[in-house]
Amino acid sequence: MRKLLVTAAVLPLLTFPGVAPADTSLGIRAGTLGAGAELSYALSQRAAVRLNADGYNRSQSSTRDSIDYDMKLKLQTVSLLGDWFPFANNFRISAGAMFNGNKFTLKGQPTGGTFTINGTTYPTSQVSSFDAAVDFNKAAPYFGIGYGRPINRGLSLIFDLGVMSQGSPKSKIDATCGPAAPPGSANCTAVQNDAQAEQSRLDESLHSFKYYPVISLGLAYTF
Repeated sequence: MRKLLVTAAVLPLLTFPGVAPADTSLGIRAGTLGAGAELSYALSQRAAVRLNADGYNRSQSSTRDSIDYDMKLKLQTVSLLGDWFPFANNFRISAGAMFNGNKFTLKGQPTGGTFTINGTTYPTSQVSSFDAAVDFNKAAPYFGIGYGRPINRGLSLIFDLGVMSQGSPKSKIDATCGPAAPPGSANCTAVQNDAQAEQSRLDESLHSFKYYPVISLGLAYTF
């Protein structure tokens, strides 16, 4: 009877040698997307699906052109990837889609009573605030290679090297007119025009961030 049960359990694996036990791994990692976690599930010896979530927040203050800037960087991504193991070992080729919640914001306040926008200096009576934000496409394809397979039980190294195609980032600059430059006035129009010129120049400089490098290293436990 025992031999019959063993034969019944092993026979499907002999018939379909590419099929592996339903192994799952849970890992933690850190890299260019911040710190996060990943959940991987083996479909077979050569295929797996993976769900990743990463994030990072940073705030920084700096002064430029007599303006104090409060800058905030938010990295937030969730990815659903398919992993292919061409050699049935830990080397993997990955592709999938990412939700890209990365964002950069900036708020400026003058220290010397003036704003400099697009090379033009304005008193704070004409400009009350200067804010900027950089946003990205929410859906971003991903392709890369890596190391790690949820087959062998226990602790293992996980690594990813790839590219997220997030498109050209889009900026938005808001310069709010002050009491000496009411909406519709020539002074306010000049402020808004300089803000638009500054935004166009910033957009041009952001083209090089169309592709974001993804590098991560971590540990996973397969159970």
